[in-house]
Amino acid sequence: MLRKTVYFFILSLFLSLHAQQCATYDLHQHQMENNSQYQDGFLQSENLARQWRAEHPADDGERALLLTIPVVVHVLYKDAAQNISDAQIASQIDVLNRDYRALNITYLPPYFDSLKADIEIEFCLASVDPLGNPTNGITRTSTAGGQILGYFSPLGEDAKFDSLGGKNAWPTDEYLNLWVCDLFPGLLGYAQFPGGIANTDGVVLTTTSFGTVGNINTLTPGGRTAVHEIGHWLGLRHIWGDDNNCTGSDSIADTPNHTVSSQQDCNININTCANEDPFWGLFDPTDMVQNYMDYSNDTCMGMFSKGQKQRMHSFLYGDPNRNALFTSNKGCSYVGMENMEDVLFSIYPNPTLDVLNIKWNKNENARVRIINLSGEVLADYLQVEPGEGMDVSMLSPGIYFAEIYVSNKTVKTIKFIKI
Repeated sequence: MLRKTVYFFILSLFLSLHAQQCATYDLHQHQMENNSQYQDGFLQSENLARQWRAEHPADDGERALLLTIPVVVHVLYKDAAQNISDAQIASQIDVLNRDYRALNITYLPPYFDSLKADIEIEFCLASVDPLGNPTNGITRTSTAGGQILGYFSPLGEDAKFDSLGGKNAWPTDEYLNLWVCDLFPGLLGYAQFPGGIANTDGVVLTTTSFGTVGNINTLTPGGRTAVHEIGHWLGLRHIWGDDNNCTGSDSIADTPNHTVSSQQDCNININTCANEDPFWGLFDPTDMVQNYMDYSNDTCMGMFSKGQKQRMHSFLYGDPNRNALFTSNKGCSYVGMENMEDVLFSIYPNPTLDVLNIKWNKNENARVRIINLSGEVLADYLQVEPGEGMDVSMLSPGIYFAEIYVSNKTVKTIKFIKI
């Protein structure tokens, strides 16, 4: 045990001194070499995902519904500053929804702009806990800290267990677990790839790189650390292939080869490799420093590619734990959700005086609940046809949310204004 602890400390210190931002790949390598259960699960997940991609060479959004993933945020704090506010947590959920639905605004050269993908995944804070009780999707644990000098670290996985000063995961086939804590200096976060061990599945993020308001580090103010790490959780590799030359690969054709990670300078003209995938033909694109799976600064990041979307979808369908999220019945709280118009849903008129219409491109009735800012359900329409008007004349002027259920599953929460 002492040898193991010393090893953890040395590796964490090494990562810190080398300004390592994401420890996902290092943790993965360690697990593959030392944990046969992890290795077997990962390889099985990779094989299932590879099979799905072979059967779906052009993933063009054939899924009938958006996947809305219930999220639980485990806040681990040693002082008041680390006990981050609900508003800071909501701001992170907002960023995830904008970025995974491609609703942000970021400059991209035309050859990358055409590849920017709507991943068709949304996130919301869970509304039902593992025991079936109402929840806001947030747990808070006062702790003395992690096992290395009071810091939490990736190889110790101490953030994920009550017995080590952290918080046990909620069932990982029903929730995306996010742990927010004081990570070892130099580390911003890490994730577990699909196929890993269930009780450690999820994403760990350092407190000051979570969200866009509150206790935020000025170097990572945009909430993109969580976007990056959840990309790993959905099966994505670093865009440069985790090597220091042009031979490594993230296994995705439409992300150009990089020699190394971006140095956070957002140099959009840099081109470190010429040996591109045949996808690019004779054209040699610049490095895709705007990609969430690089190490660019938050203001530079702005896209996932279509190839990355296909890879994420392949794990959502192939990995049993990820696939189970499609049928999670833990619901979603409206907290942090934004009004996001997309191709599947439209709401009109907004603002409205007395009638609210919601239209979706699926031939199936929906249940629609009208909720106020306090989370109180004011109306519950059980069988709403696409485009059917709902009477909201009884509402007082203000801001409300329409929570839409199709096939008994929350698929969208939309904000509207009653005048």
